[in-house]
Amino acid sequence: MAVTLKYTDPALVADVRRTADVPRSGQTASGYGGKIPTSGMVRYGTRWHRVYVMIWSNSGTAYILSKGERLILDPETTDKFSSV
Repeated sequence: MAVTLKYTDPALVADVRRTADVPRSGQTASGYGGKIPTSGMVRYGTRWHRVYVMIWSNSGTAYILSKGERLILDPETTDKFSSV
């Protein structure tokens, strides 16, 4: 079974921000998991979406959920968080 990775379209990313509150759901004692919430938010199209990270080893992949699809953050959007 082939897995297709889908990325966010940088043209649809209107803004990024960090929030003071982070949802507790998805966090495990080990720190690993498939849907760990972060303080990051992305305005993708017209809606704000929480940034989640899937971590299974020593690195993670940031993504958002949009219309039921998991969209991995493109490099341009990821770089925007360094200035926030």
